Amino acid sequence: MSETPDTRADSTRQQILLSAARQFARLPYHQVGLDDVLAEAALTKGAMYFHFRSKHALALAIIEDQATEARAVVETLVSRKFSGLETLIDFSYQTAVRDISTDMARAGFNLLESIGRVEGLQAERLEAWIQTLTVIAGRAIDEGDVLDECDPQEVARLLVSVYMGLRQTSNLDEPEQFLLAQEKTWGLLLPGIVRPERIDYFRQFIRRRTAIAIGSTSAFAGSI
Repeated sequence: MSETPDTRADSTRQQILLSAARQFARLPYHQVGLDDVLAEAALTKGAMYFHFRSKHALALAIIEDQATEARAVVETLVSRKFSGLETLIDFSYQTAVRDISTDMARAGFNLLESIGRVEGLQAERLEAWIQTLTVIAGRAIDEGDVLDECDPQEVARLLVSVYMGLRQTSNLDEPEQFLLAQEKTWGLLLPGIVRPERIDYFRQFIRRRTAIAIGSTSAFAGSI
């Protein structure tokens, strides 16, 4: 069966996005040229401008794609019926793994930190992320793992802030070190938000998640 025009258009759009993501994952926004994106995608400027009016529009599409994927990850985790705190921890590791190993995720975060600041898009996207995690943090409180005195929104804000800060102070190109840094950060957070009798369980849970994440990203060490 031959491709329909709509199918070809979708395929071309995705090809452009993936090529651009590979560039934005490795280089700052201002160093990425459309000619480089199109050369990698083996497409013409006409094809690019049919889907994206500018490099800026292309960057915004990557940010949105990354946000959509993050929402899908949360939905999958929630459907697995983990506890609220297990879900928050697992989501942080899945976010890190995607950031380390996929161009689209890393490019989305990179662009959010650059062009997103200028237009307020970063604040908007991070706030949406916080609101999603707030619901899960509230469940963790109801389940008795997180302390009653914790504000679920502030727990969510803390987790988002910690991850975004970790991207600045650690190195995604060294997956094991990045993930171990994330484990240590969780270890520091637990006493402040988790009931004392549950801390040992979650320390073990975090160690297991770290080991799994390191195993899944070992092939990407130094690849970018």
